[in-house]
Amino acid sequence: MRFVLPGLRPGLMLLSLVLSLVLSACGGREPEAPTPSAASAAPLFPVEQEDRWGYIDTTGTVVIPLRFERAWPFSEGRALVRLGGRYGYIDPAGRLVIEPQFTDAWHFSEGLAPVEVDGRWGFIDTTGAVVVNPRFELAPGLLEEDPYEPRDLDLVRRDGRYGYATTDGRLVIEPHYDQAWYFSGGLARVRIDGKWGYIDRQGRVVIAPQFDQAWDFSHGLALVRLGDRYGYINRQGAFVWGPTT
Repeated sequence: MRFVLPGLRPGLMLLSLVLSLVLSACGGREPEAPTPSAASAAPLFPVEQEDRWGYIDTTGTVVIPLRFERAWPFSEGRALVRLGGRYGYIDPAGRLVIEPQFTDAWHFSEGLAPVEVDGRWGFIDTTGAVVVNPRFELAPGLLEEDPYEPRDLDLVRRDGRYGYATTDGRLVIEPHYDQAWYFSGGLARVRIDGKWGYIDRQGRVVIAPQFDQAWDFSHGLALVRLGDRYGYINRQGAFVWGPTT
């Protein structure tokens, strides 16, 4: 069993800049807004077994069968999937709402997704309608992920150790971690003696350091690695899926 590793696939900063210039220059129409039902859907997580991908919910139950060649996380009620070597999009019910037809593509952001047709990039809306015709030459590697989450605690480093301070510089969690990351969903991943665990905003250990690698919590679950096995844990540190190779 394999899992989507957060942060491995790009975001939209550069393409968003291109988009804004194009729309302002040519009077392009506004993208379709996500529907309320799509925006309020329960979070789903992509997983893989025997080279087929599907989705589980926060309990680890498979809710979209494993039938795709590849699948990525949902964004704005749509998830990118690959079938027959082409990319398309599904809704939270697993229905193909935009047929696999693109040679490459990525997730929706502010109602738009970049897609590649015959080596050229453009944008579609959540209905699959073309907003910007594919006419840009842009390698996917140029797309940089730039996640931003407002935060009131910043990472600080002292004597090679990491801790946390308020944005005005007041130290609230002493620097004694080998490595640390920003808070996400009220928890932060930290490394002690080579193992990763999670702390809360008071610096209390919520999930003991035990993982060889760990990622941020999202919708109540976090991806972790034990040796060569991956799984999703909940906020109590219990596995809801995996760990499996």
